[in-house]
Amino acid sequence: MKKQITITDLLNIFLQHIKLIIIVTLLGGLLAFLYVSYFVTPMYSTSSLILVQNGNSFESNTNTANKNDSLNGEKVNTNDITSSQMLANTCSTLFTVDPDMKSIISGASVSISVVEESYFLRISSTSSDPHTAANIANLVANTAPQVFKKYFGDAGKVDTVEEASVPSSPSSPNKMRYVLIGLLVGLVISLVISFLLEIIDTTIKPGDDLYKMYDIPVFAEIVDFETEGRGKRK
Repeated sequence: MKKQITITDLLNIFLQHIKLIIIVTLLGGLLAFLYVSYFVTPMYSTSSLILVQNGNSFESNTNTANKNDSLNGEKVNTNDITSSQMLANTCSTLFTVDPDMKSIISGASVSISVVEESYFLRISSTSSDPHTAANIANLVANTAPQVFKKYFGDAGKVDTVEEASVPSSPSSPNKMRYVLIGLLVGLVISLVISFLLEIIDTTIKPGDDLYKMYDIPVFAEIVDFETEGRGKRK
């Protein structure tokens, strides 16, 4: 084996084992695809949207899913917006610790978060069953007004702006990502195998520079006439 291996040497090694590299790389991608297809449970995600309002100074148009306020000819007070945003932040935590809510989301993957520092709350639900994911998100949204009233009374209200729909396709796992990772792992393994095969191979192949290997000059080369003869007879 040569004392020093250059980048050119590595490229030559990999080119000599190019078939092995291609096969192992593709095998890694195939195994990753089979794993994610048959051993990873697909998960479905969906969400509902609710609006938290502080007081009764302005109302929201609950018939649309956008975030524009229906002012009904009245000017919205900036303080009301700010207080509603603060109330929404409070409710995002309150709705996750309330006993009634906890009984709904127990054992489910549910997150309640404020949308872009507004007074809208996004209720996201994830489950292995798409209908369960939608039902939980909608149930939390429908229960939110009761929980709000229990703590804040008539100091504001909660309205459902957007109901969760049943997802038609899983949100995870990402099969393409798994396949790409499998291909990458297969490529790395194939390169390592190719390099190890070259290390354990102690034979001197035609074209090897003996001077670089042993630091001694080469004066002559003995030809294997028997091998050469068989090659010619073919």
